[in-house]
Amino acid sequence: DHWFDPNDPLRQPFKAIGKVLGLPYVDVEGFSMHPHRGFDILTYVLDGSDGFRHRDSLGGEPRTYRGGSAQWMRTGSGVLHEEFWETSPDRRTNIELFQLWVNLPATHKFDSPAIQYLGKETESEWLQHDIVDPESSRKVGSVRNIGATLDRAIASQQAKETGLQGKDTNENDTKDTVGRARQRPPVQIMHVTIDPGARWTVEAPLEHSALIYVRKGSANLRGIAGDKVLAKSQQTATFGHNGGTITIENAASENKRDKKPLDFLLLMAMPLKESVAQAGPIVMNSAAEVNDAYQQLEDGTFLDRDHAIRQQRAHTRSARM
Repeated sequence: DHWFDPNDPLRQPFKAIGKVLGLPYVDVEGFSMHPHRGFDILTYVLDGSDGFRHRDSLGGEPRTYRGGSAQWMRTGSGVLHEEFWETSPDRRTNIELFQLWVNLPATHKFDSPAIQYLGKETESEWLQHDIVDPESSRKVGSVRNIGATLDRAIASQQAKETGLQGKDTNENDTKDTVGRARQRPPVQIMHVTIDPGARWTVEAPLEHSALIYVRKGSANLRGIAGDKVLAKSQQTATFGHNGGTITIENAASENKRDKKPLDFLLLMAMPLKESVAQAGPIVMNSAAEVNDAYQQLEDGTFLDRDHAIRQQRAHTRSARM
């Protein structure tokens, strides 16, 4: 959660200090051009927020996406991008967002980079539904299925490319897409709100782990073992990879003064069970692959996908000898 006030007296001194210290990629109002490779990034700007400004090496137009929208970026074989909070010389701006880094299996770490925009002011409106109390039949919450929305957007784009939706296309057909996305990240992502005293159940697929981050409120959680756990605001709860039913209940009672809805993010995915090597914005399977990325940044070949794949294959052959 960030805010920027044009009258903030500390803003300019902090910017000056950052320049003197030579902080890489970091600016008081965001992150200047920097590299990524080997994973997916989901940046989800919460409803009511001001925007996030993005520019990248993929050739798309610079874009500001605001509250109620998201950007999914497959960094794949390598991308350079910059992102800055939206500011105004006339008013205070407020930006609250989630940014999730989702690791990719080795088979997809050198995919072609791609970007997809979702949600408000895009062609990919959110797939969402109400949570309904079975006894009273009244609405007691909502589920915004970010992962399913991304699935649909990628499938739609692939259908357009293969002509399954006919030949009547125009420039606006791909205004929310940069590059060619072939597969969504291997994780389910949902933004959920539940009214006081209400509950919601979800089935975690077999062999999937689950994670819940509580943004606001407190949650009573029950997993397959049946034990109840309390997760408070800004706490994270994790569930093992046995799958099964997860029950989430808003710990605030309808009868109490505190009638705030429970607000949380739910992630579910099958563990990759692969080695992980990370150094800053590079996430690979081995230290040699990470070193390759930084060497390519130095010699100017980082964005050459074919060159990166050749080097990765050379490491694979060496490991088998």
